[in-house]
Amino acid sequence: MQKFIITMLGEKDHGKSTLIGNLLISTGSTTEARIAEVKKASGSKRFEPAHILDSFSEEREQEMTIDTTRAELVYKNAILELIDVPGHLELIKNMMSGASNSDIAILMVSVKKDEGFRPQTKRHIFLSSMFGVKALVVAINKMDFVNYDKSIFEKTKEDISKYLQSINFKKPVAFVPISAYDNQNLISKSKKIPWYTGKPLIDTVRYFAEVYSKNTSSKKGLRIFVQDSVDINGDTTIFGLLYNGKVRTNETIRVEPDKLTGKIEKLYVKGKKVSYANEGTNVAIVLHKDMKIEKGSVIYGNNEKPHKTGSFSAKIFMIKNFNTKSARKFTIKISNNNIAIKKIKINRIFSPISAVNVVYDSFAIVPANNVAYAEISLAKPYPVEKYADYSELGRFAIYENENFVGVGIIE
Repeated sequence: MQKFIITMLGEKDHGKSTLIGNLLISTGSTTEARIAEVKKASGSKRFEPAHILDSFSEEREQEMTIDTTRAELVYKNAILELIDVPGHLELIKNMMSGASNSDIAILMVSVKKDEGFRPQTKRHIFLSSMFGVKALVVAINKMDFVNYDKSIFEKTKEDISKYLQSINFKKPVAFVPISAYDNQNLISKSKKIPWYTGKPLIDTVRYFAEVYSKNTSSKKGLRIFVQDSVDINGDTTIFGLLYNGKVRTNETIRVEPDKLTGKIEKLYVKGKKVSYANEGTNVAIVLHKDMKIEKGSVIYGNNEKPHKTGSFSAKIFMIKNFNTKSARKFTIKISNNNIAIKKIKINRIFSPISAVNVVYDSFAIVPANNVAYAEISLAKPYPVEKYADYSELGRFAIYENENFVGVGIIE
């Protein structure tokens, strides 16, 4: 059975948890006992489908390292894992950790008075676009509060479409009117929305997931991130994660940034000697000749080179005010490897809220929640890749002293 991971975007209280709860109920992905338990707990108050999620949160509490809620539902011979992130900081952590590996997102936007298309929603869209989401399903929610008025749906759709155009979002987008609480247009077409001719929400998401999830990739070649190098029984053994490609014994490899080359004599996976290993595997490598390979180095095929070494262009979303001329120490972290920054040159600053370039007398300071397009020079050579080619080696966190101040991708 195929599994698709879907990231949930949008403001708090716009109905993400309610939507997930009703989808779990409608697809039979939660138990009758759990539903009865939630109804009993509600007492005289109205039943809240969002509370179905409580059990999922408890079940996953021990394994989650970031503040998200995950729930799985089964629909049309596929597993849809929905990941709800409560704010843009959690979204950043989720995408930086690779915890979602999601190419598809559902954006929840409420049409209820005083809710609507808000700044947090815009930040969510921009960040998901920055981190490579391939397609977006916009669930225009709480249509019951506006009597399923088509003109309000169309106006909201127009506002969101204009914003997507302003940030150059050129990926597939679908707009679906729903009422998450009243279960309208979620699993089956709603008679209350006769003017809507498209598919219900879950069919739209299922279609987008199958068509746009992981079906294209510009990754190529061998990439191994070196996690450690130790002496075992007289052999220098290199431990690493095989991010991409396949590695074999007797293959000549190149190690960056030190430009070392060597031939693989022995290869181990889970302690067993093997002749080859595939992408996503933790490997142990012994070379024909001893050489000092530092933790944090990257292994390539012999004829391959990194995109950049030492300096690169980047797009950085700042979560705090950032002063490039501060006397404090700046570092970036790529794949848990800390590298000092020598210099940052800001070329322009973009506001995800107003969707325009921000003009300042000096580009020395980048205000929080803005995006800096910059040139970064590192204090020492380090190999990096374009995020579009190798996401694991093309995304980074940026720190001022030890304080997390932003997140970026290499362009």
